[in-house]
Amino acid sequence: MNRKTTLVIALQAVLIVTLFWVLVFYGKDEYEAYQNEQEEEIESLNRVSTNEGINIVSLTPATQKNSGIQTVKVNGANFQGEIKSFGNVIAIDSLIEAKSRYLSLKSEIAIAKSASTNNLLQYQRLKTLNDDDKNVSDQALQAALANVQADKARVSANELQLNNLQTNTKLLWGVSLANLAFADNLPPHLAHLLTRKNVLIQISLPLSSGTPKQSSSVDVTPLNASMQPIQAVYISPATQSDISGFGKTFYYSAPGDLLRTGMRVNVVKASAAGNAASGVVIPSNAVVWYAGKAWAYFKTGQDKDHVQFIRKPISTDTEVDEGWFNQGLAENSEVVVSGAQLLLSEEFKYLIKNENED
Repeated sequence: MNRKTTLVIALQAVLIVTLFWVLVFYGKDEYEAYQNEQEEEIESLNRVSTNEGINIVSLTPATQKNSGIQTVKVNGANFQGEIKSFGNVIAIDSLIEAKSRYLSLKSEIAIAKSASTNNLLQYQRLKTLNDDDKNVSDQALQAALANVQADKARVSANELQLNNLQTNTKLLWGVSLANLAFADNLPPHLAHLLTRKNVLIQISLPLSSGTPKQSSSVDVTPLNASMQPIQAVYISPATQSDISGFGKTFYYSAPGDLLRTGMRVNVVKASAAGNAASGVVIPSNAVVWYAGKAWAYFKTGQDKDHVQFIRKPISTDTEVDEGWFNQGLAENSEVVVSGAQLLLSEEFKYLIKNENED
């Protein structure tokens, strides 16, 4: 390669580098101008402001209408709360055995008393004969007296066993259930326990709950089963705690068609009438989910140019037919029931923009 060719190549390289930097210089100005235009456009579309840490989404009435954003007033409501707990179907074999033993002892006592009456009459006859010039020997009279005393001892022993049986059964099961073994003319929900038509359920209720009223009821369903609740009728306080030690325990009787001994059951009990809570019902279609929590947008103000909305947390602990029962929200406030997701997207877009600026 000669010297002239080398010079031409060098000049071409310098020209190319010069043109590249010219393009970079002018292109940079155009790019920055484009970026400024975009930021100005975004800024002009920003519909979110912040007041004391609360984001406020502001729309024109026309934008609200075109976006299909609709609100309704939330109505006040009273909610009769429920107590949800659990229980266990327990065996009553010892109660049935106690009844069998009770009937056996009663029969033995009756037989012993009857025999005692006869032996006492026999002794009295023999004593009369013995007193009448020893027409009956003293030995025969003593034997008759021994029979009378043996009968009395047998009656006393059986009555003592009966008293012990009644005492132990009452301590183990309580007075109401002990009546299964010792009383007649039982109400159906108790009598059916002996015939296995009903089952006995020990139910745990919170310590704050009072003693249930007689003949009151709760709804039970087998654990992990989807079915209509079974009504269980209250019997009495239980004499033993639940295995978990939770709350106070009570005995209930329930139809045994679908329940078996050893089953765990879910329990739903209506709270006391005086414990009804006041609040509002948030419609189901008003709830949006963000960051793992439930929210709803409420209309907070309106003038001829803007309509303002803020996002508030919603409790989903208490579900009712129309939506979710909530306390701490104003009655007749307007909640967004259509377009809440659009408002969330608008607010979320604003939050992303702020993060990028930081």
